[in-house]
Amino acid sequence: MQRRMRGWTWLGLLGLLGLSVACVRPADAQPAPRVEAHVSADSVKIGERFTLTLVAAHDADREAIFPAADAGSALFGDLHAVRREAVQTRRSPGARRVDSVAYEVTTFALDSARVPVVPVRLASAGDTAVVGTSPRTLPVVSVVGPDADALRTPAAVAPFPHPAWMWGLLGLVVAALLGGGTYGWWRWRARGDEEPPDAPSPEPPYEAAAARLRRLERRHPSGREAATAFYVDLTEALRVYLARRVGIRALEQTTAEVVAALRRRPEVREETLQRLQAVLERADLVKFADAQPPPAESRSVLDDAQAVLDALEGAQRRAEAPPEEDLPPST
Repeated sequence: MQRRMRGWTWLGLLGLLGLSVACVRPADAQPAPRVEAHVSADSVKIGERFTLTLVAAHDADREAIFPAADAGSALFGDLHAVRREAVQTRRSPGARRVDSVAYEVTTFALDSARVPVVPVRLASAGDTAVVGTSPRTLPVVSVVGPDADALRTPAAVAPFPHPAWMWGLLGLVVAALLGGGTYGWWRWRARGDEEPPDAPSPEPPYEAAAARLRRLERRHPSGREAATAFYVDLTEALRVYLARRVGIRALEQTTAEVVAALRRRPEVREETLQRLQAVLERADLVKFADAQPPPAESRSVLDDAQAVLDALEGAQRRAEAPPEEDLPPST
């Protein structure tokens, strides 16, 4: 009887030990940050306004930085952000923090609107991480009514006789073209008899970067390798320009460090900084997160990169211009 009681006692102790081990959770196990995109409608009409909400769940020691409403199609794809609400924050169990922000958006796409990977920066005192949402497609309902079958194509335009003065104008244009071609040929022959000019000086930073961006217009970055090469060349054009023209170590710095260095330049406007940051972060997602944007989105990012380059060059020229009091008096 005593032996049986001792056996039951040991079984009870082992059961309590197993239960306590199962209930213990590691204190330092934290789930990975998560960013989600939600829309307020399953389908929309062209021009109709609806809500896009970004929700970021992350550690409590980080702060979520959401894109600005004027970030453009490089971040929002086929959606056009009208305005952005204030960021809402709430605490969740396990030392977690959930930040969210709502955008009032609309779209003018046909059939479907593409919502790309939207990057959200999670900043802390030590570093900044970029986490993107999952891409999605939103159906766009046709605005054509149920009687669309009754629509007919317009009739052919009735022919009208051309007036006599139009033939005279056409003759003048042809004569001007022939004269211009003859003069150009003569100048080309005369230039060939002249001495060859000296070797050209190295191309200025702005012209070199602009030429490199123009060459990217002829490329079609479809596929992961082509897209990666496209965005590497795009960001390298901007970073080489910043290193040569502005004088910052853009080739060695991260996106956040480049933006922070430019923010210390009073001649660079905040709008230019935000557009540059959006272009570099979009490129970072392609180069480091295996994002594969469609060619149309890459063309939009290229247009934004050219606009940023023009704005930076304008800021540099304004900063280098002499003050008005130092200008010589006009005669």
